[in-house]
Amino acid sequence: MKPISNYENVKEAGEIEVLPAGGYVCRIEKCVEKPNKNNNGTHLEILFDIAEGDYRGWFAQDWKEQTREDKIWRGIIRQNVPNEDSPKYNTQCGFFKRFTNALEASNEGYHWDWNEAGLHGKMIGVVFGEVERQSQRGTRYMTTQSDSIVSVETIRADKYKVPAPKMLAPAAPVSTGLSDLAEDDLPF
Repeated sequence: MKPISNYENVKEAGEIEVLPAGGYVCRIEKCVEKPNKNNNGTHLEILFDIAEGDYRGWFAQDWKEQTREDKIWRGIIRQNVPNEDSPKYNTQCGFFKRFTNALEASNEGYHWDWNEAGLHGKMIGVVFGEVERQSQRGTRYMTTQSDSIVSVETIRADKYKVPAPKMLAPAAPVSTGLSDLAEDDLPF
């Protein structure tokens, strides 16, 4: 095997720390409207980071040493914009209204003005829940992801509800082909 150059100076990987489920006061870093993958309407792509408490700067911390422009940002929420052609229009409007009300309640004097670019620097409450994932190797693990948007005051007053963990379906048993054989059919 060919030695890796400068290997003696490589920093050993540590344990991957997972953000605990719970509510966090966050700051919006960027917001843009993008088309949905199915070309059925649009969504707001809201990039945020934790602004207060022990986990402040959580999403930026892993990428501080990166200098690439295309670095991945994990603090993201995709908020559907109501689509009048959708059969779910009324439901979409209700969720969008909850989002804009949370924005207004979290930012004194702010009124939603249909300008998503103007959300930079605005505060918002984000509730995270646990989600089970599966690696490419088939190993299951728990992580957290954003679940809902609430007002900053809801987070500070501890009046939010952490959702129940979302688990993957149980793994299907691996078939060996032997289970369907009757004992009399065995060749020995």
